[in-house]
Amino acid sequence: MGFFQIFAGTLAAVFAVIPSYGVAIIVLTLIVRVLLLPLSIKQTRSMREMQRVQPEVKRIQAKHKGDRQASTEELQKLYKEHGINPFGGCAPLLMQFPALIGLFYVIRAPLGYMGYRLTTAGEWVPREVTGLVQAIQDSTLANRLTEAPLAVNRFLPGLRLDCSASTAIGGAESQSVPLACGDGLVSAIPYLLLVLLMGATTYYQQRQMMAASTATGPQAQQTQMLGRIMPVMLMFFSFSFPTGVVMYWLTTNVWMIAQQRIMLRAAPQRTPVVPSDGAATNGKPSLKPPSKAPTTQPSRAKGPVKQSGSNGGARTPTPASSKSPNASKKKRRR
Repeated sequence: MGFFQIFAGTLAAVFAVIPSYGVAIIVLTLIVRVLLLPLSIKQTRSMREMQRVQPEVKRIQAKHKGDRQASTEELQKLYKEHGINPFGGCAPLLMQFPALIGLFYVIRAPLGYMGYRLTTAGEWVPREVTGLVQAIQDSTLANRLTEAPLAVNRFLPGLRLDCSASTAIGGAESQSVPLACGDGLVSAIPYLLLVLLMGATTYYQQRQMMAASTATGPQAQQTQMLGRIMPVMLMFFSFSFPTGVVMYWLTTNVWMIAQQRIMLRAAPQRTPVVPSDGAATNGKPSLKPPSKAPTTQPSRAKGPVKQSGSNGGARTPTPASSKSPNASKKKRRR
């Protein structure tokens, strides 16, 4: 049983409980997000630790200004000591790609991963299979897709889960249903709106992560640039994605937005690391600035110091003259 059969089998299992193809895709999305939850928690903690060491990061950048290699090496050492992933802001996005690819192929031609093959006449016929693949082949979803594929793929008004915005505009057929997806721009409006909504939620999710992060430096700038480019790229690709895949991505974005809001509140910012002059405690920068020792100045005796006789050798201060400056001026006049 291969990677794609896992998604096909999960969809078939959910459909057996909830006989709605669109809802089955949404439930599959939630299952994937729950499985990826530990990685998301780790990424959030890494981001908070990145915020905590920002003062030390700025000190290192100022110290090695003009020496990019030395700055990068010292920053990498700092990140390793604190368990920080500088590309953590992109982690929630990158973690979705395996599931996205798997779901893309399964929704585009689900019967091809349920123990069926496509004949030259354009019909799906069962193959000789055994084990779990045979169970998927005999599932309710596989039977419905062979008997009434159009009814299964209809989800929302004007939307078919097997069609995309491009096939709706061009009036082309999908690979799973031998019926045109649309007849022009008007019929593609629901698909285009769904693509725009997916792009908007992707952009908001990235902004939410970047707003919560205070990372600086070249790596942080690359992460921010990727966060701006990625929503545009996904909208471009989604123009040709089956609607079921766009539904998966939209559901993921809504989940991630709510999850990040909860996690950021549950993991408040810790006391930032105070930059030091290079001293470290247990391999980590000191959390407190170095204390300054109190400076004491020796007391000075007023007036000249007269040395006593040879017996004691001690010096005793001689009291200053008590005559005022005005009295000396009167003597000079006389």
